[in-house]
Amino acid sequence: MKRKFRILILVFLLLGGGYFSYQGLKIEIKARVAQILLHYAWHNSLEKGEPVKPWPSFDGSPVLKLEIPKYNISQIVLSSTSGQSIAFGPGFHNETFLPHANKTTAISSHRDSHGLYIKKLKKGDIIKIQDIDDTWYHYSVDDFTILNVNENNNLSNINGLLLITCYPFDAITSGTPLRFIVTAKKIKL
Repeated sequence: MKRKFRILILVFLLLGGGYFSYQGLKIEIKARVAQILLHYAWHNSLEKGEPVKPWPSFDGSPVLKLEIPKYNISQIVLSSTSGQSIAFGPGFHNETFLPHANKTTAISSHRDSHGLYIKKLKKGDIIKIQDIDDTWYHYSVDDFTILNVNENNNLSNINGLLLITCYPFDAITSGTPLRFIVTAKKIKL
C-alpha cells in the first residue's frame, strides 16, 4: 500500500511539474513555432509582392524582416502591435513609417521572447531591414533611451529605426510604464 501511494505521489508530482514547466515555456514555444510559419508567409509575400497571412485567423501579416547578423537574429515583423500579433513576433507601429519613407520606423517586441536580444545591442551594431519589395535597409545602433509611456513623449522627430521593448529587463511582473528604446540611424553599405 505504501509503495502504491509513493508511486501515485511521484506520478502526481511529475505531471504537476510537467504542466507548470509547459506553462512557463508556452510563450517561448509559441513564439518559435510562429516564427517558422511567419518566415514561410514572408517568402510567399515576397513572391506575390503583397502581405500574406501566416494562417487564416491571424489578425496581421508580415511587413518587414529584421536581421542582426552579429547576434544571429532573423525575425519577421508583423503589421501591428496588437496583442495577438506581438505574441507571435515583433510588431510594426502603424503610426510610424516603413523604411523607404526615410522617417521614423518603430518596431516593438516582448523583452522576454522576441526582444530578448535588445539588451545585448551595442553602439555600432548593424541592423538590416527587408521590406516587401525585397529592398534592404541598413542601420547602425546609435543610442539607447529609457522612456516612461505615462509621460508625454514624442519620438516622431527621430529619423531612423526604433526598437522598443519593456523595461526593466529583469522585472518580475510585466506591464511597467518603462520602455527601453534603441535608436539606429540609416546607413549606406
